[in-house]
Amino acid sequence: MQIGIVGTGQMGGMLARAFAETAPENVYVFNRSRAKAESVAADLTNVIVCDDWETLIERVDAVFLCTKGKDGLSLIKKLGPLLKSDQLLVTTISNIDLDRWQELTPATPVKLIPSLTQTIHRGVMLLSYPRDVPGPQKTELENRLCQIGKPLIVDEGQVRVCSDLASCGPAFLVAICQSWAQAAAQTGSLERSTAEMILKEMLIGLAALLDSGMQFDDVVEKIRVPNGVTDRGIVSMEDVPLRLFTRLHAETARYAQVGQRTSIPAPLPSSGG
Repeated sequence: MQIGIVGTGQMGGMLARAFAETAPENVYVFNRSRAKAESVAADLTNVIVCDDWETLIERVDAVFLCTKGKDGLSLIKKLGPLLKSDQLLVTTISNIDLDRWQELTPATPVKLIPSLTQTIHRGVMLLSYPRDVPGPQKTELENRLCQIGKPLIVDEGQVRVCSDLASCGPAFLVAICQSWAQAAAQTGSLERSTAEMILKEMLIGLAALLDSGMQFDDVVEKIRVPNGVTDRGIVSMEDVPLRLFTRLHAETARYAQVGQRTSIPAPLPSSGG
């Protein structure tokens, strides 16, 4: 599958590098600032910088639209009609419905929510398809994505909450660890930097345990002893984590709904007389 990426910011640049590192095929990129696109291609001989997006879409099977929402919607009015029905439009803009994208292009739109973890070719990336997608296109796309992470197909209505877990999750988890390190430091027993180092190494070890096949319940069972220190710590939290993440999911959903209402453009004028 020949891939083209429009927008080489944090998300598009990460995907371009991941694709280029995991297969010999060329990855075509375009960015309004050519210098930003060239910085992505600097150490990768199979990343080709295009002078314009028209050249890019002529060479690829799938166009990954990785711009900011407002910029992407403006661009798709020009780019969308030039795409062909046998091409994929893979967009990382999460708050626009696939039905709306289908109104803007003959290509098959696919919603993709990557994660920073694809930088190391690990972690879940979310895929959401419209109702009718040719089987070969799905297979080819998913086979390519499997090389940079674990694609997980979700219904469009699940994208927001799954994004909180897969895409935003690393930042949320690190933010919690930072607060935990601060609380540990406030005991007066160690420096915050030491607490952060301990938490970092603990997370690395935990990830390795989970990667080896251990489940969440297994971890708790092997550490928690009735009336022991871990048991008392878990009891002390009561329902605080549940209330915290209930509030988090509600807030991200609310923010996404506001963004969707303010970002959707008016329909394109009909070409009929």
